[in-house]
Formats: sequence, C-alpha cells, structure tokens
Amino acid sequence: MPAGGSDIEQWLAAGVREHQAGRLHEAERLYKRVLGVEPRHADGLHLLGVLSLQAGRADAAVELIGRAIGIDDRQPGYHNNLAAALHALGRFDEAAAACRRVIALDPANIQAQGRLSSLLMALGQLDQAADACRRLIQLQPASAMAHNNLGAVLERQGLMEAAAGCFRRAVELKPDFAGAHNNLGGALQSLGRLGEAVESYRRAISVEPGYAQAHNDLGAVLQVMGRRDEAIACYRRAADLNPDRADIQLNLGVALQVAAKPEAAAACFRRAVELEPQNVEAHMNLGAAMMALGQPAKAAGCFQRVVELDPARADVDSDRLLCLNYAEMSPEALLAEHRAWAARHETPLAPSAPAYANGTDPDRRLRIGYVSGDFNFSPGGIFLTKVLATHDPGAVEVFCYANNVRNDSTTQRLREYAHHWRDIARVADSDAAAMISQDGIDILIDLSGHTALNRLLLFARRPAPLQASWLGYPGTTGLAGIDYLLMDAAAMPAGAERFCTEAVARLPRGRFCYTAPDYAPDVIASRPDGPITFGSFNNIIKVGPEVARLWSEVLAATPGSRLVLKWEGLDEQAMHDRVANLFAEAGLDLSRLELRGHAPHREMLAEYGGIDIGLDPFPFCGGLTSCEALWMGVPLVTLPGDRVASRQTLGFLTVLGLDDLVAASKADYVRIAAALAADPARRAELRRTLRARIQGSALGDGRLFTPTLEGAFRWMWRERCAGRPAQTFDVLLG
Repeated sequence: MPAGGSDIEQWLAAGVREHQAGRLHEAERLYKRVLGVEPRHADGLHLLGVLSLQAGRADAAVELIGRAIGIDDRQPGYHNNLAAALHALGRFDEAAAACRRVIALDPANIQAQGRLSSLLMALGQLDQAADACRRLIQLQPASAMAHNNLGAVLERQGLMEAAAGCFRRAVELKPDFAGAHNNLGGALQSLGRLGEAVESYRRAISVEPGYAQAHNDLGAVLQVMGRRDEAIACYRRAADLNPDRADIQLNLGVALQVAAKPEAAAACFRRAVELEPQNVEAHMNLGAAMMALGQPAKAAGCFQRVVELDPARADVDSDRLLCLNYAEMSPEALLAEHRAWAARHETPLAPSAPAYANGTDPDRRLRIGYVSGDFNFSPGGIFLTKVLATHDPGAVEVFCYANNVRNDSTTQRLREYAHHWRDIARVADSDAAAMISQDGIDILIDLSGHTALNRLLLFARRPAPLQASWLGYPGTTGLAGIDYLLMDAAAMPAGAERFCTEAVARLPRGRFCYTAPDYAPDVIASRPDGPITFGSFNNIIKVGPEVARLWSEVLAATPGSRLVLKWEGLDEQAMHDRVANLFAEAGLDLSRLELRGHAPHREMLAEYGGIDIGLDPFPFCGGLTSCEALWMGVPLVTLPGDRVASRQTLGFLTVLGLDDLVAASKADYVRIAAALAADPARRAELRRTLRARIQGSALGDGRLFTPTLEGAFRWMWRERCAGRPAQTFDVLLG
C-alpha cells in the first residue's frame, strides 16, 4: 500500500531527530525516503538542502532549497538557508537578495540582518552595509557583535573615530570580546594613537592568548613605534600560533630584514612562497633578502618570478636589473636586458608626437627638474646637496620632484636650495607628467635609474623636451625617452657609450660631488709601525667568492696584516658565519679576519681611524662608501672593470690625482696594496692630505663641480634648439 501522510511526517520527524543528533547519513536516507514518495515536499527539500550545506555540498543545497522555495515562497527559514548556501559559494549578490526576502517576511530576523550587513560589506556597498548594521542594533541594542560589525563598516569607509566608538561600545557590552578589542586597536592605530592601540591589542591577547591576528597586529604597531625587538617577538608568536599564514610570515620576514637579519628573513619569505606560490610580495621580499645575502643571481630569479606573475610590476623588474649589475654579466648582456625592460614598460606609454611650448632660445635661463625618491640622507641626497647649493640662479631655475617616503634634515636643506619643490610620492605618473609640463621644464633629470622609488614610467611619458639620467644608477636606463646619460670619462671611457641607449655627456671633473656630514670625526694620524689593517665597510653583497680570494691574496702578500669588514647584517650570526666561511674557503686564516656589525653613522666613520688601507670590491665597487673612506683619510685600492658599477672609485681617485691606486689586474691589485702597506711615509702623507684634496677638488667643492653640470645642460639645450638629435659629447671647461 502507498505511504500515507502520517508516514511521511513520521519519516520527516525521524530525519530531523537524526539530523540534530549529527547522524547525517541516516537523516539523509529519511529525507530522501520522504521525497521518494512526495517529490514536491517543501520541508523535505529544504531539510535535505540544509544537510547538503552542512556536508559541504553548497551547490546541491542551492538547488534543493531553491526547489523548496519554488513550492512555498513564504518561509523565512528557506530563504535564510538559501542565503547561507549562496554565501558559501561566493554568490554575494544573490545571497544578499535572499537575505532581503527573509527580512521582508520577518523584519525582526536578526540572523538575516547580520548576514546582509556582511554581504554588503563584501560587495563594497558600504552605505547600505552600515544601514543594515544600524537596523540590527535597533533590533538588538545590547549586541556586541552588531556594534562590532558597524565599526568594521565605518572603518572601511575611513570614519575611524566613529569606528573606534563602535568597537569601544562592543567591548563595553562584552569585555571578553577579543575580536572587538583587536579591531579597536586597529582603529586607534589608524588614528595615530599608538599607545592606546598597543593596550587594545594586549587586551585582546589577554582574553584570548592564542589569537594569532592580535599578536600579528601588535607586532605591526610596535614596529611602527620603532620597538623592533618587541615587534619581532610578536610576529614570532603569531607565526607559532598559525604557521600556515603567509601574511604573518611576510610581516616577520620584513621585520627581520629591517633588523639586518637577512638569513632569518629569507627563511620566512621562503615559507611564505611555499604557502602561497602566487604571492607576489613573498617572491619580491625573498629577492630583497637574497640581495642582502650577497646572492644577486638568486635575487634576480625571485624578481623575475614576480614579473611573470604580474607583468605590470615595472618597479620589481627594475630591482631585477639592479641585481644584474652585481652579477658577472657582460656589458652587451646588460644592455639587452635594459632594452627589454623598456620594450615591456616604456613603449606602451610613449607618446607618438609630444608637443612642447618651451621655445628655442639657446641662451635663456633653463628650467631644470630633478626627479628622485632619495631627497634625504642617502647617497642621492648627499651627492646632490652641494650641487643645488651652488647652481647659478641666473642660469638655472631648479625644480625638485620628490618621490620621497622619508624626509629628514637633508630633505629640509635640499628644499631650501631648490627654487620650487613638488611632492609627487602620491601623485600618479600621468598627473605628475602634466605638472612637469605645466611647469615648463626644459630638461628633466632622473636621479634614480632602476633603483628603489624611481619614476621611470613618468619619463616614459616624455613630459619635457629633453630628458637625462644622472647620479643614481650605474649605467644605461634602456629608455628611448631619456636622451642623455651624464657620466665622466672614468665611468664611461670612449667607445663604452655603445652599451647605452642614451647619448653620453662626459663631465670633465667627475660625476659626483660629496657632502660630508657635519659630525664626521677628525682624521686620526697614520700609524708608522705595527701590523697593517685592511678594511671595507661596503655592503656585503659586493663581497663574493672572487673578492674573498683576491683579498686573501692581499693579506698573504702582507705578513701580519688583518682584514676588517663592517656591515650591519654581520650582527646576525648566520650571516657572520656565511661570510667567515667564504674567506675560509678562500684560504684565509680566520684569526686575521674581523667582522663587525651595525654602529651609528658617526661611530662608523670613527672606525676608519683603525683602518690603514681600504680594499674596494668588484665588480660593483664602492660609491658613497668610498667617499667616506677617503674623507676619513683611508686610501683605497680599486680594480675597475668593463661596467660603470666597477668604475666609481676610479672616478674619485682620478679627480684626486691618485691614479697609482688603480689596478690594471688582480695581480696589480695585490701589488699596489702590498706596496702601500710597506710604505708608511706614503700612507702618512695620504692620511694627512686626503680630506684637503677632496675639499679642493670638484669631488668636494660644488663651486668647481656644478658649473660643469650646468655646462652639460646648456650644451644639450643648444643642440635641441638647433634641431640636432642627442649625440655623445665631452663637456668642456670654461
């Protein structure tokens, strides 16, 4: 006999009991039994749909509950569970519509109001989400969750004070609500009330000690406050609690990198890559760590992976090019890589026929625009200071376009020297280009090249009739839109311009002008006797196996001598051991090697008092580091190669008339170093006169250097006014 209505209801009731007891398989059997007899049984369809959702089959749940609603559209519970299934599938618009249907049928339905607010926030419909949260609060004024949710929406809207008020109300209603305490910390941090934010994060942790997000967020605010070690401890705790979160690994890695612990940082970034192989930030930071570890080829590989994942990341593609300057690579290969960068990133932006209203008067006052992210105490700012201070205001009107994220006393000094200052750090390239065009810039100068915070994509838009690159990068930019590269004969000897996409303007007195800090200690007199101390304070990335072997040969040729290497990363034991092993493999007795870590800048300069002879690395030699050593009276031995990055110290020594310290080969390098070690009178003379030599030369006197730069600008402009294309030339004195 066919089953009757009473049998169906009994099976349904039994299914509900099994369902509530967690015996889902038996409940499913009973629900299907009901539907086998009555396929359009709305409750049976609905309950089987709910069971499917609980079993992780959201697609089936949507189909089953949808059929139930097709039979009976007046049941709020049906629509509520349909919303849950759609939410699980990420179909937020449909889920929100289902919630609205619930509320239309049951205006006091708290669950639907709460879900609707979350869905609207996920959809970015923040005003409507806030309204939904407020309706929920009207229904449940004492609901801490409702106040917390409203705070989250207001935070997304940028209304931080109002958001903080909601989070504070939530913790008043529920003092053990760890999430609300943590959210309050985030709002307070955004408001700049960092001390209060720390207290809120700590309250969240006291309520829920295993709350990984709170430990992570506490680490972030402590890092902002400069409490680096505490921040690292918090990130470590967060990573211990949740080792499978890539973002926490990234935060810990960045903090360790800032703390000059590249080995530990690299381990975190590797873990982040394992967890999220498509995470661009993880690969990018791993590349930075590899650079710090002195492994430029591996770093370039990491940056290449970023570009593969996100081809629009021209900045990371620039990081990759910078890495290649540290690696063993021919000038031809470097040029090809730079051309390829331009083809990927510059060509799509270049205007076909840019028009300019600058006129063609060859002798008028020129408007020069400098673009840099380093208008601060950095190599860029230090080498620019005396130039801006000594520009002839009758010949040059200076505009600085600052892409700075850090400002300091050097920034302030540069602002005072510039005639006009424009902050472009938060200005889009297209808008910055319009600003430069409106300013009527005649020659726009890139001071960054492919280093951090460059704006090469701004130059790609050609906002000025003449564009040049100078100071910040050791070689060609690769950009067709940059007309000239400002170099000197030391960095770019005749014929080497074939490795540049730009025409080369060779400055006659070097291409740098050094400004020493006011606090630099006096030079300590040379020691006439005792063992010789060689030294290098360069970034350890420049010290590879070939450098270690050559420097070990120098020490072997100088009995009793020792070598001091100083770099902040050597504070990390793992990095210390890595460098020590490098020299051990090169055959050096490690009792003759001293590795030193970080010191404040003044103290670091003072440490040159114990260095007799500086050893310049290769193929990427010293830049600012070489100037500082020379300023402190330390003569340098250098080995220039076939690329600009290896010839910077050569330029300094040439300006100072110290060509005898420039080696022609590795054997010559050893010979020069050993001969200088054996000549105390020569060392004493250099120690006594190096600072005065710098002060009396274009390397240290802007009044000697800057006219040569202005001469280059004038030549470029006259050539442009005459309608001639950019071509390589030597700047003449006078």
